[in-house]
Amino acid sequence: MIPGSITAIAAALTCMAAPLVGVAVLRLTERRIDPRLVAIGAIAASLGAAVTLAAWWHLGNGQPARFGHRLAAGDLVLVDGLTALLLPYVAIVDLAIVLVAPRRAFASAGVRRLLTGTAVTFATFITAHPAALAALWAASIVATRSTIRSTLGGQATARVYGRMMGLALTCMVAGTTLLAADPPWLAGSGARGAAGGWLVALAVMIRKGLIPFHSWYPAIFSGASLATALVVTMPQVATYTAARLLVGHADGVPHELVLLANAALLTAAYGAALAVVQRDVRGLVGMLAMSQSAMVFAGLSGTVPTELCGALAIWVSSGLALTGIGLVTWALESRGGRISIDTLQGRCADAPALAAFFLLFGLAVLGFPGTLSFVADDLIIAGSLDDHVHAGILVIITTVFAAIAVIRGWFRVFGGPVPIDACRHAILPRERVAFTGLLAILFGLGLWPGPFIRSLENVAASLLASRQHHAAPAAPVTGDRR
Repeated sequence: MIPGSITAIAAALTCMAAPLVGVAVLRLTERRIDPRLVAIGAIAASLGAAVTLAAWWHLGNGQPARFGHRLAAGDLVLVDGLTALLLPYVAIVDLAIVLVAPRRAFASAGVRRLLTGTAVTFATFITAHPAALAALWAASIVATRSTIRSTLGGQATARVYGRMMGLALTCMVAGTTLLAADPPWLAGSGARGAAGGWLVALAVMIRKGLIPFHSWYPAIFSGASLATALVVTMPQVATYTAARLLVGHADGVPHELVLLANAALLTAAYGAALAVVQRDVRGLVGMLAMSQSAMVFAGLSGTVPTELCGALAIWVSSGLALTGIGLVTWALESRGGRISIDTLQGRCADAPALAAFFLLFGLAVLGFPGTLSFVADDLIIAGSLDDHVHAGILVIITTVFAAIAVIRGWFRVFGGPVPIDACRHAILPRERVAFTGLLAILFGLGLWPGPFIRSLENVAASLLASRQHHAAPAAPVTGDRR
């Protein structure tokens, strides 16, 4: 193993280990240290390691770092462009959640569960081995269900989530077992590998919340804490799993991936339409999250680099923007409880800074010029229209419905008359830091997208090259070997 690869793998493992160290510190210093400070320190360490890994990738020769590749069916540790993109993204999302979370939500046990979930997500994003992915799915599902059950009134939501994720995990375990026995990404695979691919596709479909398995998505946003909902949905573990296990089949783009992409397009449009008629802010955020995450998956089966770049860019841009909207909503709820949007709430005078941040994050979701999502939408629409006309049309319809939903939600929450006895709540410094940081990334990458898009092009090219490599027949061996 070359020194550069050792550095990359060490950085990836540090990302995973830092939150676990935070968990150990909290157990050893119970009630003697602020859990928020421990969580900030642990996730900041993960972010530093992730940035180091990203720098290694962008300054290197584009060759992935591998460990355990002699194991059957995949790499136990794989660090490539996709890993270098996702690890910093997840660290930023989790750091923002830790900064904004209300004080009453920061009991030591809850912080330990959050850090454990973060470590599991990092571990998922540094492996490509089917068995490891299945095991990490199981760990994350069990931890999330336990967290939801501990939430006040979360028993019903935990049941809905547990049933759907139990079915997804069963399909995932069965599918990865068949994939390991007969990998369909190798030429000459048989029926077992094909069946395994379809079972993994079904598992991804359920965990992704695609139609008709989307019932758990609004449930988790309404019945769990917003921190749990964001930690579960924003990383998009199911999309990563599909990218590792369903891309690179021997026949190019597999049929199950095409089916999932079409289901994702319908889910994106359906979720955006449902967001228009939601009656509270949590429902609005949940439907927007379901729609935007499905749109990411819709571009995964693209056969042109532009579409893949757009999907990867939306993965980051929509995740950061929706995290911002969700955290602004959480900040508002910590001041005045659940927020209905059936009528005008008049919250602008109550929290003008939060009103401004909500609007800016909403515009960042919609592809406002100057934001990263503007670049991402342009790429995915152009790529979709070049590849599949119906896909481009559905993406446009999704964007229109999402715009109506966001603007309606903003006016319902912050518009209208202000009660005479309404309280006034100043934005907290840690909230300002988190929101400003997220917006700086969204607008910074939107105003200067060149380096970021070039890095996405490298990731997209590697995915396409993987397909072409596996699709090419093996050349016959002739002559003597010297």
